[in-house]
Parts: sequence; C-alpha cells; structure tokens
Amino acid sequence: MNRKVTRSMVTIVLLAITSSLAMVTAQSDEQVEQFKKEKEAYYNEKLALTPAEIRDFWPIYNDFYNRKMKIVEEERNTFVYAHKNKENLTDSEITETLAKIRKLKEEQVQLENSYYKNKFPKVLPPKKVLDLYKVEWDFRHHLLRKLRGQRPSENRKGGSKQGAGTGPGGPGTPPGGGQGAEPPIPLPL
Repeated sequence: MNRKVTRSMVTIVLLAITSSLAMVTAQSDEQVEQFKKEKEAYYNEKLALTPAEIRDFWPIYNDFYNRKMKIVEEERNTFVYAHKNKENLTDSEITETLAKIRKLKEEQVQLENSYYKNKFPKVLPPKKVLDLYKVEWDFRHHLLRKLRGQRPSENRKGGSKQGAGTGPGGPGTPPGGGQGAEPPIPLPL
C-alpha cells in the first residue's frame, strides 16, 4: 500500500512539474510571438511600409536578424567563456579567443553590409533603407523604456533616472547624435 501511495505521489509531482514547464514554455512562446508582432507593427509604422513592402521586406529582414543573432550569440558565448576561464587560459588560447571575437565582429559587419547594400534596397526605396538604421535604434530604446516602465514622452534630463540616455538632440537621438556625429551602429535586439 505504501508503494502505491509513493508511486501516486511521484506521478502527481512529475505531472505537476511537466505541466508547469509546458505553461512556462507556452508563456515564453507567447511572449516571443508578442515581441515579434510588436516589432513588426513598430517597424511597419515608423518606416511607413506599404503592403507590398511589408510582404517583401519581412522575410529578408527576419533572415538578416536571425543570422545576426547567431553571430551575436556566438560572440557573447566566446566572451563569457573567456572571462570565466581567463585565469586558466594560456596566452596562446587568449590570443586565439581574441582573434575569434574579431572574426565574429567582421562577420557581423559583412552581414550588415550585404543586407543594407544589396538586399534591403531591392525591396525598399533608399530613404527607407536609411530610416531602417534609425528605426532599429529607436526600437531598442522603445523596449528599454518599456522595460523600465517609462512612457516614450518622458525625458531623462533634469531627472534622477539613469540608464541609456538620450543624446543632445532629445529623446530618440543617439548619444553624440548631434550634427557631424557618426550614425549609430545598430545593436542587436
């Protein structure tokens, strides 16, 4: 009798854990889907994409984004590994790691060049390709404000809030984004 009770309890606990994991996974999938919808709506609005541009742009952009995220993830993993193990790595291994990081950064630049120079201009007019850099930048800041619970119209100047600040041009302007400054390098989302 005791074994039956124990088996039943183990079964119940396992079912509870499994259903909890399924709910977490479903919630994560829902959150990912919600993020994608929000991102698409934001880009569509800010770039003023036509229905034909939406149809042609998103498969190309999603391919670009997925490739870019693979590179960024590999770079991040390399950094994490190197910093966790730096005391145990030889100078040669550190040099190899630094070379790998530089190679990954070069791959990311080449990827961006390929898409911004060759692929996006096939489906978007030049002005919208230019605007895409800013929309990517602004969307990241939109997400940061959302995570902090800050409304988009709130300004950091004069306040005690800290974090990713705005440039001298006001909200949405990259730091150092005044005249003569180089455009921001798009960061991964």
